[in-house]
Amino acid sequence: MSDFIKFEADCQTIQIVANSLMVGSTNSVNREMDRKKYISKVGYLYPERDERLKSVTDMRTLVMAVDGTPYHAMLENVAMGDDRNEAESNEVTIDDAMQQEASRRYSMGFEGGFHVGCFFAYMKLKELEIKNVTWLAELVQMQVSRNLPGWNKFISPFQYHLNDAQGNM
Repeated sequence: MSDFIKFEADCQTIQIVANSLMVGSTNSVNREMDRKKYISKVGYLYPERDERLKSVTDMRTLVMAVDGTPYHAMLENVAMGDDRNEAESNEVTIDDAMQQEASRRYSMGFEGGFHVGCFFAYMKLKELEIKNVTWLAELVQMQVSRNLPGWNKFISPFQYHLNDAQGNM
């Protein structure tokens, strides 16, 4: 269960840093002060990566700030562009990458035996399933063509693979 809580806290921290890059003050001192108020003091990124995350200026430095953590591989595939056109051309967003990783981690949560984390993982996977159904229903309602990229946003709620069971997390 503590792994799930730390993962959620780290994802929130990464989201806060990524969102502060798009919105907020241009002054780096003000940006660092704003981040300091909202960055979580729980998780795998705290306290070792705290200072690095506060001084992030773009997506590349965000990826470098989480180097050596499990989140580095997750963020390597995210759009690195500073302008929206370049970011939209890449299919993987930071939200998609986090949901993929969350789905994988929560699927593995059932392997630990009977504990509270199983219930938490089940609820999180159900949330993901509801989100997928809602997303697909909205696409159908808007009559979006099947060849557009919105149909590729479906994330499988259960991503347990044999390789993961052998310790390749």
